[in-house]
Amino acid sequence: MSQQEQAQSQSVDPMGEVVEKLVMAAFVIAMACVCAPLVIPVLGARITGTVLATKTWFWITWRWQWIVNTIGVAILAGLVVAEAVWIAQWVSTGQSSMFFATADWKSQVLHLWPWLVVNFLAGILLLPVTWSIRRRQVATLVRNRRIADVVQQTRIETARKRAADRTAARRIGVSVDPRTGQITGSSRSAMTAPLLTPDGAQAFGLVNRATVRTMADRFYDARRVRDWIDPSGTYAQLPVRSSAVRFLLIAESGTGKTVFLNSAMQCALTYGWPVFFIDAKGDPEDADALAELAGTFGRTAAINAGWNMFSGTSEQVTAKLMRLMPPADGANQHYLDEIRGILQAVQDASPLRSVEDLRERLTNPVPYVRDQYDLDMVNAIVDSRAKISAGERTLQSLLVALRPLERWLDADGWSYDNPRADITIVPLSPADDTQARLGDLLLLDLRNFLTNRLMRRDKSPVLVVVDEFPQLVTGTSDPGDTAGSLYETARSAGVGLGLAAQSPAGLSNDDTRRRRALASGAALIFGRQKDPEDVVKYAGTYMQMESSGAATGEELKSARAQHTYVIPPQDVREASDAQFWIIQGGSMASFRALPNRRVDMAKKAGSTDATS
Repeated sequence: MSQQEQAQSQSVDPMGEVVEKLVMAAFVIAMACVCAPLVIPVLGARITGTVLATKTWFWITWRWQWIVNTIGVAILAGLVVAEAVWIAQWVSTGQSSMFFATADWKSQVLHLWPWLVVNFLAGILLLPVTWSIRRRQVATLVRNRRIADVVQQTRIETARKRAADRTAARRIGVSVDPRTGQITGSSRSAMTAPLLTPDGAQAFGLVNRATVRTMADRFYDARRVRDWIDPSGTYAQLPVRSSAVRFLLIAESGTGKTVFLNSAMQCALTYGWPVFFIDAKGDPEDADALAELAGTFGRTAAINAGWNMFSGTSEQVTAKLMRLMPPADGANQHYLDEIRGILQAVQDASPLRSVEDLRERLTNPVPYVRDQYDLDMVNAIVDSRAKISAGERTLQSLLVALRPLERWLDADGWSYDNPRADITIVPLSPADDTQARLGDLLLLDLRNFLTNRLMRRDKSPVLVVVDEFPQLVTGTSDPGDTAGSLYETARSAGVGLGLAAQSPAGLSNDDTRRRRALASGAALIFGRQKDPEDVVKYAGTYMQMESSGAATGEELKSARAQHTYVIPPQDVREASDAQFWIIQGGSMASFRALPNRRVDMAKKAGSTDATS
């Protein structure tokens, strides 16, 4: 060995090498401690997997959540950077070598455990941002249907929808019980209908939007429900053209149907349209509440004001009076023809205008008939013993039928062509035969009203809403046919028309007629119900692959593609109060109805003209 190599071997300090290795080990351990905050978020994401994603609260986000995420990341980043810089300086300045050269360095290291615990627990600050990232990852998996457990996939989708509805409720300012879906209260600052949208329309609802959207969702060119959803996709609004306001509302009792109808009518009143509301629930308190609500907006309301039955043409008045007669059964056809002929005869020059006018024309027909033939027909003796003429027998039959309706009739009362207030409210109880017959006459007069507007080419805006309308259709008519014909004519006449029922089955006993009503050009709006399959199918379907192997595609044994409802029927069965769906023009949207303005029913509004 040369003298130079001996000198180099003598210059090596074994103790120095040990200290250097200890310093490097300490540096690695220190850096690991610095990274300890990452343990909690990583473990939290891995251990929970997609289990938390089945909970509604996991998908609920807040407007200030990005602030919390930013603050947590910034604090932790500052802590880690500061500790990393301190450790680097500690090593580079040689303080680490001096520390390990001391005899009690091991005991001093043990005193650093509080720092290690603090670093570990600091990872809690990253949980919000970790959940935000995890939400997007799970949302992507759900969208691509890559969740291995099909049941869990369905539960996650349900949780996301409930979170969207819960978020909409929170934005509105109402509280919803997460277990029952019942509205438990609202804040003083809650949004109420009508709500002015940025485009100048009046909104009655807030659209339920996904709380977490993937990049694919953001770039997806979704189709918007025209007229009913504002361009931003935020609000459910009443179309600004009355001819576009045609809707069929189907929801069971207690779902917020009355609140929705009240909101829609207040939107129409704000537009300046006259509104007619026929309420077959017959609850006077609901009528009073609606009138009081209209009064808070400076609108006048008339409840159960007298109706002018004798409006329209001679043929229309005759049709309404004949509606009071018993249905034709073969045995009474002769008498029905006789009544119709006499009514036509005495209305040759002008239509009847009141019950008194009817009495006058049938007892003194000379000034009102066209010729001697009509006069002889009216004056023909049909009962020689009692010397009763055909006109007198007709008058007797009509007066018997009209007498129960007298409290609702007024020759100077309202009609669809001549409203006496901004909103006309007619509460009816179909359990009473007389009120059910009155409702049937009002629907018949509505058809006449549409016909007259078409003949006059009148397109002035007006809205007619009928709640529980199937109960008002009597006789040989079918609710499905009635709804279909009304919707088909209303648009051309420029009339807004809303009909409400509790279930699709109530529309008609005949499947074809029920489909006619559901598939009409009217917007289909529905809420919670027990048998939703008949309505959700109108939202369409999409193709979904089902396999007997894993949902990820691995170990695929057999598979088939089948149509699946876009709106799952179970979602409708479990819907919360005031949660609705709307289908129109090949598009659909889910929304939450805005609550009505608070009204103190103890104070009577001076603008309400009410007669019970």
